[in-house]
Amino acid sequence: MVSLTTKAASLSPVSKTNSLSNSEVSIGSLTFGSQDIRGSEIHRRGLLPSRQTLVEYNGYRFLITDSPSDVELPSYRETLKNYNVKHVVRVCEPSYDAGELIASDFKVHDWYFEDGGMPNATIVNSWLKLVDFTFDSKREGYNAKETIAVHCKAGLGRAPVLVALALIELGMEPINAIGLIRIKRRGAINGQQLQELVRYQKRDSDAKGQSKSKGRFAGRPMRRPMLFGRRRSSVKDNLDELAAL
Repeated sequence: MVSLTTKAASLSPVSKTNSLSNSEVSIGSLTFGSQDIRGSEIHRRGLLPSRQTLVEYNGYRFLITDSPSDVELPSYRETLKNYNVKHVVRVCEPSYDAGELIASDFKVHDWYFEDGGMPNATIVNSWLKLVDFTFDSKREGYNAKETIAVHCKAGLGRAPVLVALALIELGMEPINAIGLIRIKRRGAINGQQLQELVRYQKRDSDAKGQSKSKGRFAGRPMRRPMLFGRRRSSVKDNLDELAAL
């Protein structure tokens, strides 16, 4: 096993992609094989559009996509069905008629927030409630393969931010959550969003595991973060290493 930075540096010319056949990248307890690495490299070089990205963690499944057009809705519906999606979260301006998805028994949640920005507390709370509900193994109709689909215009900013928030609530360090998403979906989450995610305060829980307050961004000084199990002295150090993903 080699370090993340060494393997990221090895992603040079496309002609050398086959040299990744035995490569692995580890983020905490997560390990990514050559297929994940190669997919990230192909997307980075613009050789293949990444229309959907599945992010899985501890039984939680999120599908990040770009926004389909009305013409693309039939194939989009099939994609959603293939991933066992019941809930679609749209955080951008409408580019299609949501009624078409609703007629196909999907539930569409319109939680718009500004492109390149962060969701407000109301949206964060609604999102986390949906995550809690969907992946509650005790609820009627629970399906371990169910996935929440979330999209913004290009699937690189707002949608990945919501997925990162869910991963942080599940116990991942913010930088690790961003790293996981960026390995899966190259170019996701801009610098300002990264800074805000590092400042994010998780919800408090009582002894019974019930949420006592909403997740929020303000009010906590930035702490010294840990990237992929190694302590870093500043957020800039994390940005430098994340840039290699």
